Amino acid sequence: MSRMTLEQSQQLDSIRALAAIAVLFGHTFQTLLLPAIKSWFTLVVLVSQLAVMVFFVLSGFLIGKSVCNNISKNSVFSIGQYIRDRAFRIYPPLIASLILIIVFSIAAPYVFPSGTNSLLIIENVDFVRAEFVTIPSDIWGALLFLNGFKVETAPTNGPLWSLSIEVWYYVIAASVFLWPSRKVLAGFLLGLTIFVTYKSLLFFILAPVWFSGFGLALIHQRRPQMNNRIFAVGFAISSIAVVAVVIFSLFDEPSGNAVVYETLNIFRVVSGLWFACFLALLMGGLTSFPKFLYKHASYSYTLYVIHFPIMLFVLGLSQKLIYASVLNAVLISVVTILISLAASWLLSRWVENKTFISRIVRSVKQIVTKKAAA
Repeated sequence: MSRMTLEQSQQLDSIRALAAIAVLFGHTFQTLLLPAIKSWFTLVVLVSQLAVMVFFVLSGFLIGKSVCNNISKNSVFSIGQYIRDRAFRIYPPLIASLILIIVFSIAAPYVFPSGTNSLLIIENVDFVRAEFVTIPSDIWGALLFLNGFKVETAPTNGPLWSLSIEVWYYVIAASVFLWPSRKVLAGFLLGLTIFVTYKSLLFFILAPVWFSGFGLALIHQRRPQMNNRIFAVGFAISSIAVVAVVIFSLFDEPSGNAVVYETLNIFRVVSGLWFACFLALLMGGLTSFPKFLYKHASYSYTLYVIHFPIMLFVLGLSQKLIYASVLNAVLISVVTILISLAASWLLSRWVENKTFISRIVRSVKQIVTKKAAA
């Protein structure tokens, strides 16, 4: 059985932080810069989606490692520990992001120039959203990870589309390892996943990306040196494929804004598998990644789930300032990025703090126990 070294862990954290920052910059461009610049959106989308696929592969890899550690600690796969670990990790930042969109929705009519939740309609200018409104299904859909499957993903927090997909991959992984000892429960979880996801083509398209990371974790657990020759060939082939898809996407108009989702899905899969090969080479010691960003991974998940509402709210406040001035758009973008980073760092001190979350859960349990005994 093999664990990651501190060096490897810090490299992965640095990659995770860089991916979060790339998504942040991508959405900054989409919300605040595109109305003024009006070009290069296609390229920005590709970079942003590459970053999201990096998250998918890393998520699969780290969940795979978590499953292996779970089995090592408990002798068999403990579904209870698995659920607790995932819930403590996922829910606190997610709940914070949902509270944020509710607060912003309430505040919007008081601070938006329109005097309502709607953004201004400006001739010949396209904005990423038309309003900042939160409805009940935005909240319960996200909490139950049904957004993108049974309900729409909240328009005020678009990045949550990927979280619901990943969570159902977690459920599939759990059902596989649960099968030898608890077949009924494993079958129920697998059936529930199929019921929720069967209409989503994207869920099945992106499955190879997430499970490539998961599979790498299992391989590394048994053979830490990996098979660098095979993965090096895979990396070379997938690199050519990524370049080909990028050229195809940008060929007609390199600085354009067209996003063809059929091509985008091909890029997602190819770029995800490309990164999986890179990750294999990194874990096998054939390559490395600079560690300079690893400390910023401590708030990367919080940043991912709260930055878009912040940017959309700022857009509602600043439409008149940015649409006709690139300089204003850049200045407001820089300030918004700094606000997003600072807010994420501050919130993460609680919502990504395992000790703090565990203390809160214990306190709640004690209160419930006392009331039940009274």
